[in-house]
Amino acid sequence: MSDQVNVGASLVGADLSECNLQGAYLNGANMLSAKLENTILVGVNFTGANLCKANMSGADLRNANLSNTNLYEANLGGANLRGASLVGSNLGKISMQGATYDESTKWPLNFDPEDCGAKSDG
Repeated sequence: MSDQVNVGASLVGADLSECNLQGAYLNGANMLSAKLENTILVGVNFTGANLCKANMSGADLRNANLSNTNLYEANLGGANLRGASLVGSNLGKISMQGATYDESTKWPLNFDPEDCGAKSDG
């Protein structure tokens, strides 16, 4: 897959499991129900993307920009969220069981990641 995806690309239900998408531009992409298990997503820009019901379990999302994304009912179980930004994102009914984050991870106001099963490594 190319390093860049056009802004607003439609990847509904796409199976990108175990791919290396490090540094890709997926801002504004429609990735409803996409499969991204164990995918390398380090530094990916998802700003404004629709990741509703996406399965991102075990994904490496270090330093990814997930600001203003729709992560409603997404599965981030076991994901690496160190340094990721989720500011302004819809995290309703999200699953983060076993996901890890650090002091540089940015969350929406009043969101407690530990209530969703995430744990701090620091």
